[in-house]
Amino acid sequence: MKKRRFSKEDWIALGHEQLSANGCDAVKLEAICKAAGLTRGSFYHHFQDHESFLVGLAQHWLKSQTTDIAAAVDPDASAIDQSTALTEAAISIDYRLELGIRELGRRLPAVKKVIQKADVMRQEVVSGIYQRRYGLDANSADEFAYLEYAAFSGIILLDPEISAARQRALADLFERTVAMALEVEATQ
Repeated sequence: MKKRRFSKEDWIALGHEQLSANGCDAVKLEAICKAAGLTRGSFYHHFQDHESFLVGLAQHWLKSQTTDIAAAVDPDASAIDQSTALTEAAISIDYRLELGIRELGRRLPAVKKVIQKADVMRQEVVSGIYQRRYGLDANSADEFAYLEYAAFSGIILLDPEISAARQRALADLFERTVAMALEVEATQ
């Protein structure tokens, strides 16, 4: 039986799957070819070298777990609805893939650059919501966005298998805490 040809997208999808399930060692050249059941020649048909594959993984991750998530936030919706949409979209992120990409970024500067781009984009979306929702100036909104993003990232590190229900509960708690802090600040 003839094996079907892998496209570049198939390699990227397999790379994400393997990175999420088994970590960075699973996307080494020999390991990814073995997982695909294909030769290095098939791999090199689509990628100049192994680094370009890893950067491709990061770029696809950027699209699927940042750009597409940000697009879920309707610019015409209320700030509360934007916040809710962002929370729901963020819950769909593959946290194990997030950890794997970040580990690759520690090893490869080109992947780190893609991660930095994602971090900036994510925080800009959250900052914009803080500006609209609470009337904060850009600097204050950036600080709150950084704090929220740090909490989000910390949850991924602590519990990449966290349930959606627990994520929603923690997001609600964080939101109530920030709202109370900003109300207190406004009255002082």
